[in-house]
Amino acid sequence: MQPTTLGPNMTGSTLTPAALAAMSQATEELSPFAEIDTSDMESQKLAFIEEADAVGSIPLPNSLKGVAKSGLSKLKGKHPGVFLDKLGERLAYERTGARLYEALILKHAAARQLAGGEVLPAWLPDDGAGTGEPAEQLLQRIRSEELEHFQLLSDAIVRMGGDPTSQTPCADVTALASSGFMQVLNDPRTTLAQSLNAMLAVELADNAGWELLASLADDMGETELAGQFLSALAQEQEHLVIVKEWLTNLVYENPQPDLI
Repeated sequence: MQPTTLGPNMTGSTLTPAALAAMSQATEELSPFAEIDTSDMESQKLAFIEEADAVGSIPLPNSLKGVAKSGLSKLKGKHPGVFLDKLGERLAYERTGARLYEALILKHAAARQLAGGEVLPAWLPDDGAGTGEPAEQLLQRIRSEELEHFQLLSDAIVRMGGDPTSQTPCADVTALASSGFMQVLNDPRTTLAQSLNAMLAVELADNAGWELLASLADDMGETELAGQFLSALAQEQEHLVIVKEWLTNLVYENPQPDLI
């Protein structure tokens, strides 16, 4: 049974109208009619939100230089805590990104073995010259670039007087949010196209994150960092285009349903 093969799927109800009618009748007979009031539940949720502690905290600077930089930024109306939090967020995301591409490399290898050959087209440069970069080589390059971005962010945190081993609040949240993507990529049942679909969401969020981080660096007066972040963004924009084109190719042009 392949993912796009028609077969016995028991999750729907339209194929068993008699059972659906019986279930609906039982619901009407056994459930007393009453307006559903969720106001108490919503009030409790609001109370929990008001009383809850924060996810985490921004670590204090590790050096006098970091303290001075932080204090000077506050005098200028900047928010170094926000900047450090977002640096930590991208650090966590790039670490996960490298692991996701490791999983995608394995998924691609399995698809190639199953198909008995290459399943993704080579990547051509903008001018269309040359034979293109093979998918396997390109995946390795993207993974390496994700690791380079991780190191860039780690160095930036140190430069700002922070500790790259500390987990900031936004880093904690993004790690939790990314865990679902990791489950998709590492699930042996998911296809290459399904994995690329998950990576498309990853790259969309990554691009937006780098845009915001570069803007924050520029606002902090860290023009050198802002330039480095824009360079990383350019690479992430290429990653997004590649993943999108590969996914489109598999869905529209690949005749093998076991890859979709």
